[in-house]
Amino acid sequence: MIAVVAFAVLGLTGCQQSNTPKAYDDVTQQNFLELCTNHYYDTTDGNLTMTSNTIAADVEAPSSSQCQCQYDAFSQQMSIADFTTLNDKLKTDPQAAWATVPDTIVNAINDCVNGFPASSTTSTTEGSTVTSAAPETTTSMP
Repeated sequence: MIAVVAFAVLGLTGCQQSNTPKAYDDVTQQNFLELCTNHYYDTTDGNLTMTSNTIAADVEAPSSSQCQCQYDAFSQQMSIADFTTLNDKLKTDPQAAWATVPDTIVNAINDCVNGFPASSTTSTTEGSTVTSAAPETTTSMP
């Protein structure tokens, strides 16, 4: 459970007050994936592609597939308002904040960390492989 909280804190802490997301969109997804994987992503070709450049040195982070799976779990099961509230609470008391997350989301996040659910799909873009729990999720950006 602590590992899941650590991943969630890492993934959500990019939502500072000045860039609090108003919707699950390409920027929210990119911020989440960058902080979760500890890699910058490139969007110049219209796709969200992991680069080899890291945010911090010597940080062991989840794979892009695990992070995409976590993002999908949040974006499909939690309103953006609850997502940003969770982010704020994680900054001050991660254990208490995580305790407020519905079991369905906690279970989905655990599935992401421990392996993917049988219904997951995998797509490959240059430089990264993204696995998502929902077939309609894409990493293509407009």
